[in-house]
Amino acid sequence: MSSSNRRSVTRRRIAEAAAALFSSNGYAETTMQAIADRAGVHVQSVYQVFGSKVKVLAEAAAVLVAGPDVDAAVPPPERRWVLDMFAEPDPARQLARYVHHMREVSDRYLRLVDIMRVTAAADPDVGSFLAQAEEGRYAGPAHLMQELAAKNALRPGLTPARAADMVYALTSYDVFRTLVDERGWSADDTEFWLAQTLASLLLA
Repeated sequence: MSSSNRRSVTRRRIAEAAAALFSSNGYAETTMQAIADRAGVHVQSVYQVFGSKVKVLAEAAAVLVAGPDVDAAVPPPERRWVLDMFAEPDPARQLARYVHHMREVSDRYLRLVDIMRVTAAADPDVGSFLAQAEEGRYAGPAHLMQELAAKNALRPGLTPARAADMVYALTSYDVFRTLVDERGWSADDTEFWLAQTLASLLLA
């Protein structure tokens, strides 16, 4: 294994360890030493790779959003699910692919989002990162709605910006939690309803 590959593996191992600890114990309660111990590396390695705790948090979040089989360093527009979504010719199926992705991300990521929301009130660095993460989440619908508008697939009078706002709101992590955890819907029913609802609201 090359030195660059070893660095990537170590970085991923630290991020996965941090994601597990932050999600179970909380951000403030998780020390850099604890992250190092779980990852099986020296604590100095954590500092050398990331420099600060909030940068470890950012990488932990990136790994959870990307998923277990995706390199978090790959830019979102280059990830397979995004390429497949934009290659899909049917607008309703494009929306369904996006909803499916957000369902999977919610399953992996919501607990860490909750931790960050609680922590943000007392830690401005975490608050700043959380705001950046939400801006990143909006970029997906914004890009997709521009694509649909270019194909004249949006209903008349609906701007890409307003359509992106609707997708951003309806595919939030909290919507999945409300329907699945609080109202007892199955994840499949939730995904189907969201995809159908978005198609009805957005498409010509």
